[in-house]
Amino acid sequence: MDISHNSGLKLLFQEPHLYIQLLVEQKKQLVTTLPPGAGSNSLAWVKLFKKPGGVGGGGGLGKSYQPGSMLSLALTKGLLNEPGQNSCFLNSAVQVLWQLDIFRRSLRQLPGHFCLGDACIFCALKSIFSQFQESRERALPSDSLRHALAETFKDEQRFQLGHMDDAAECFENILERIHLHIVSDTATEACTSKSCITHQKFAMTLYEQFVCRSCGASSDPLPFTELVHYVSTTALCQQVGHVLGKNDRLRSDMFGELLQAANTIGDLRNCPSNCGQSIKIRRVLLNCPEIVTIGFVWDAEQSDLTEDVVRSLGPHLNLSGLFNRVTDENAKRSELRLVGMICFSSKHYSAFAYHTKSSKWVFFDDATVKEVSV
Repeated sequence: MDISHNSGLKLLFQEPHLYIQLLVEQKKQLVTTLPPGAGSNSLAWVKLFKKPGGVGGGGGLGKSYQPGSMLSLALTKGLLNEPGQNSCFLNSAVQVLWQLDIFRRSLRQLPGHFCLGDACIFCALKSIFSQFQESRERALPSDSLRHALAETFKDEQRFQLGHMDDAAECFENILERIHLHIVSDTATEACTSKSCITHQKFAMTLYEQFVCRSCGASSDPLPFTELVHYVSTTALCQQVGHVLGKNDRLRSDMFGELLQAANTIGDLRNCPSNCGQSIKIRRVLLNCPEIVTIGFVWDAEQSDLTEDVVRSLGPHLNLSGLFNRVTDENAKRSELRLVGMICFSSKHYSAFAYHTKSSKWVFFDDATVKEVSV
């Protein structure tokens, strides 16, 4: 699916056994990015979580984020962004991927891949991950991955050296390239390889269909795969306003319902049998992804919807609420937990990620790494 978007917030959900390794049950994660023009302070927007009606209807993730001191936690390092490099979008995406336990461990366990030399995103990412684990430096260069991205996408003129780019699209394209490095002979949409991290961990297998409740007619199901589930912030805020307009509170378990309603708002089609009814599209989830990524689409570079969007966020997400129907039994029972955010503010990207070993949230702003209290 080709989507033109200006994403400022990206959310990641991951499954529970990543938090507590001894548990067999699954947990999930969410990642998000804030809009352009959200403010000059990368942390300022987080104060919105404490406002009445905030995340979960009452603070959600806790009291409020406050910047802490520099972390000395092992395996938590910054990434350099020298003047003119404009690598903050890449650094934020890499930090979130590194903090995703499922992804990090799965990448480490892969025995091999199809290497593309200087354009090998797989090699460059594994190199950074190895440095995260072994280096004693507090901040590391991401140059190897930046060069691999530039070489890979030079024909499209995307992610070129020295140029700013979109972190959400960078995140998604890294996942797509990893698929090609693992199973180069299989199309992205048709991948069922058990060794493909991208599709085994991140992919949502769906189909869309129109079903008329009046006459029972239905359209042919349209199957597709999503790595990022994009939602319009304008439509999301309309749904929040609709709930609050009825004097209802935003419950902590209704984030998925808000996203589903926002995705179908105004998307009406004529009945397939032309019975005269206008019907909404239905999206059905067929699998149980271990990591779910939500990307918010902003309709303008400057937006006054930031506070409303943050108010709508929930720390948990149920797949049964996000889609009209879920067929996989594990997906029906699973609860996703917010574990990462990629934020865009004042033409600069930063990230928040949940650090499993310390059970703390960490703020990443290129070379700067800070613990944030909840």
